[in-house]
Amino acid sequence: MTVPRLLLLAGIALLCYLLGTRAGRKRSEQIRESARKVWHSPESKKARGTLQKLAKRNAKKIDKAVHH
Repeated sequence: MTVPRLLLLAGIALLCYLLGTRAGRKRSEQIRESARKVWHSPESKKARGTLQKLAKRNAKKIDKAVHH
């Protein structure tokens, strides 16, 4: 490749990066905010608590089965 072609390719890549970054940043903020809302919702908190209790109960059962 010649130098002008490389410069043109580098310029196009830079332009695509700059245009894509602005849109990508906005979309990633939207995704982050949605995830934050789901994580802090009452249903999610309740489900996490239930799963924690279940995991502890099953860990005790597995421990007993392995060591006895």
